[in-house]
Order: sequence, then structure tokens, then C-alpha cells
Amino acid sequence: MEETVHQMEPLNEKQVPNSEGGYVWKVTNMNRLHRFLCFGSEGGTYYITEQKLGYENAESLIQLIEDGRGCEVVQEIKAFSQEGRAAKQEPTLFALAICSQCADTKTKQAAFRAVPDVCRIPTHLFTFVQFKKDLKEGMQCGMWGRALRKAVADWYNGKDGLAVAQAVTKYKQRNGWSHKDLLRLCHLKPANEEITMVSKYVTKGWKEVQDAYKEKEVSAECERLLKYLEAVEKVKHSKDEQEIIHLIEEYQLVREHLLTNHLKSKEVWKALLQDMPLTALLRNLGKMTADLVLAPSSPEVALVCERLCNEKLLKKARIHPFHVLVALETYKRGHGNRGKLHWSPVQAIVEALDRAFYRTFKTVEPTGKRFLLAVDVSGSMEQRILGSVLNASTVAASMCMVVARTERDSHIVAFSDEMVPCPITVDMTLQKVLEKMAEIPMGSTDCSLPMQWAQKTNTAADVFIVFTDNETFFGKIHPAVALRKYRRVMGIPSKLIVCGITSNSFTIADPEDRGMLDVCGFDSGALDVIRNFCLDLI
Repeated sequence: MEETVHQMEPLNEKQVPNSEGGYVWKVTNMNRLHRFLCFGSEGGTYYITEQKLGYENAESLIQLIEDGRGCEVVQEIKAFSQEGRAAKQEPTLFALAICSQCADTKTKQAAFRAVPDVCRIPTHLFTFVQFKKDLKEGMQCGMWGRALRKAVADWYNGKDGLAVAQAVTKYKQRNGWSHKDLLRLCHLKPANEEITMVSKYVTKGWKEVQDAYKEKEVSAECERLLKYLEAVEKVKHSKDEQEIIHLIEEYQLVREHLLTNHLKSKEVWKALLQDMPLTALLRNLGKMTADLVLAPSSPEVALVCERLCNEKLLKKARIHPFHVLVALETYKRGHGNRGKLHWSPVQAIVEALDRAFYRTFKTVEPTGKRFLLAVDVSGSMEQRILGSVLNASTVAASMCMVVARTERDSHIVAFSDEMVPCPITVDMTLQKVLEKMAEIPMGSTDCSLPMQWAQKTNTAADVFIVFTDNETFFGKIHPAVALRKYRRVMGIPSKLIVCGITSNSFTIADPEDRGMLDVCGFDSGALDVIRNFCLDLI
């Protein structure tokens, strides 16, 4: 009888031991790719080293290409990147680099065509090129062939002159590459006069551009471009606060254009704040609060709160919920991870970050089903996610709150090797949730407990969602078996969704059971998937 099988023993020949020796199912290669694109291998899981995990994920990606599904892989990479579903860009760019260097011609061509869509800013392009360099050793092929030269040249030629000028002056170099390197190696033939001007500026410098164009009759676009480049150069040498502020306002200059000395001025920060990109805003909240640019009840705080809560802006900037959560956790602490920076958090900003977190998820219609949301609070959930200040249990609790706020008929429980009282309720702010989660004592992992508990307490649930790192091993009964027993005893055709918070190749959901689903966790589209599964649409 499968009900008597301990989690340290297999239910059938398809189960494999996880990193802790508990038996689980191996996920499909496409599922593993999704998890990798969502989380990457950074931070690993509690029981697996980071390096080994990266290799395993790359293996599943190569297997998909060998199975003739390379073009499908490239489509997934594009979708994750364009929809802002990946918490970090590195895994997406790494996957694209592998596709661009594989033996399958169609996959390779699709990968190079996807470069402008996935590499939206120079940092992405530099990282992609560096990954190709890293992979070159193992792939036994050259790197700067015609395809890469064309993809890089098209990246520059596919934008208007001012957009390229803004990009090359903001992100000068990253990961050991500069624009000068890329322009030389791709043998750029500029598509028009504006790109010619930017190319000359990058390779020869501002003086050469000035000399080349001072007597020349140029178009209005080129004139605008010259003025922009002149402003970028002028601000580098200016010590006049008013002039710096004027140049920021007139030419939308950003923090990267300024000198460190300029950033000691409160007024300069106020000028930067007016058009500051949302990603930069989230990163600099602590600094601006410490420098009293963001003083309580000031117009600057009102502006920040308004922008953080603007759904259109959040979507356009592709702000991932993870980044808002990191910003919230860091900001409410009142000090950075490194350095001596300290600040007193402004409550209005904490509340705005709370609202922004929920708004980064797609708004979906509730299903009206009865949900039991179970948060794993075992010891392995203390691991940090993606090298950030967040641990897995924090992320699990946040995801839990998103579902609970969407689905009003939700019951929240917490478990490790036993059920523990769950101190979080749906009306709490995220800040409160994070504080309460930190107080729960950690134990071993038994993911079958939520189903067993619901059966014992006669709690009716149409859908169980378990937020976990899948490192279950402790219980006397497998989670999938506990669900089947619950269905039989309660007479409810309940479903189980496993929300994996880390990227590994394990699942506690039985892939043969249509009522069980894996969701690769912290993804802005997760609610859509959950809803469609609950309503039998997928």
C-alpha cells in the first residue's frame, strides 16, 4: 500500500532521491528550463552547491535542443525576458548564449534573431557576449563569426541615434567589455549619419566628433544628438550646481552621467529624481532617505509613492515582484548590506512598496475556490535567494499573500516536520508578514502535512498550494499519497499546486496525476497559471 511508504523510500520506479535522500519525481526538461529562467542557479539550494546546479540546468537545456526543441526553447527565453518573468537576467542570457552556440542551425539562427528582444540594454549585450566567450572553450567553435557580428551590428543599427547615444553614455562597460570593443569586433557599418556620429564618439572621442561636424550642415536629428553629447561632456567638467541641474533637466541625464562629487548635492538628487528610471529608484531609496532628499511629507516622497504605485510604469519598466520585495526588505531595515549607510525609513514609502509589490503581478479574476495555502518554514528555507537579502521562506510568504489577497476563501498554514501556528493573516502588510515569518522556529521538511492536517481537522479545500524548496524527506507518507487519501476521505477532487521557490530538478507533485501542478514560483504570471489550472483550463 502506497499509504505506508515513508518519504525516504520510493513510491514507484519513476521516483528519484532528492538532495536530502527523500523520494520525489524528476521534473521534465522544459519545467527545469522554466525554473532556471526564473531563478537561475545563483544561491543554489540548501543541499546543492551553486556550481553543480548551474551545470545540471544547462544539461536539461542542451537535452531539449538535442531533442529538436531548440526553437521552442528560444521562444520561452524571449517570453520570460519580454514579460519580465525572470528575477535576474543572467540565466536568460546564459540560456540564449547556449542556443546561439549549439550545433542545430535553426536554433542558432532563432537565438541570434532574438538578441535585440532579449538584450534590451548594453549590460545585457555585454553579458551575452561574455557568456559566449565562457562557453567557447566547451563548445569547440569560434566566437566572432558572421552571425554574432551581424547580431551585434544590428543591435546598434536597429535603434535611433539618440537612443544609442543614451545607452552608450549610460552603460559604458560591463563584464570586461566596452562599446569600443564591440564596435571594433562587429565591424559596424553605420546605418545612418546619427549612428556614424555615435560610433565616432565611442571609438575616437568627443573632440574628433566636434572637429568632424563643426563646419558640416547636419539634419535636425544630428543637431539634437550633438547637443546631447555636448551636455554629457559638459557635465563631466562642471562644478556649478545650477548648471548640473539644468543639464539633467534639459537632457534627461541620469546618475551614471555624473561625477561622485555631484552626488553629494541634495538638489542634484532632487533633479535626478524627476525622471529617474524605476529600477534606479528602487535601488537608491535608502541613499536618498539618508541624504534627506526623501524627507517625510515632502513633495519628493509624494512623487516617489505615486510612481511606485503606477501600474503602467511598473509594467513598462518590467519591474519583477522580486525586486520590489528586495527593496522593501532592505529599506525597512534602515541600513544597506555593506557600507555605513543608515536611514530612518519613511512609512509612506514602506506602504507604497507594499502596494507596488502586489501591483507587479498581473491582476486576475478570483476563481472562488477554497484554498489551503501552506508555507514551508523548515531549516532549508533559510537559504538566500539569488544572492539577495531575501530567504526562501520570505519569498514563500509573499507569494502566499498574493494568492490570499486574490482568492478570498483562503486558509494559511505553516509547516516543517510538524504543523506550526501561522502568524500571518490576509489583512497584514507585507512588512508585517516578513517580520512574523522571521519569528517562526525552523525544523525538518514534511510536505505531506498540509493534506494530513486538512483531513484531520475536516477542513474543506479545493486547492492546496504548497510553497516549498521541495527538499521533503521527513514524513511517513508521500505528499502525493496524502492528497489522494484526502480526496477519498473528504470526497473532494482537490488539486495540489507545488510552488518551487528554488531552481532544482525535483518536484513532490506526481506528473501522472492531472490534479497536481508545478509552478516555478516567483513569477509575475504565476497567478494566471494557478487560476487556469484551478478552473481546468490547463
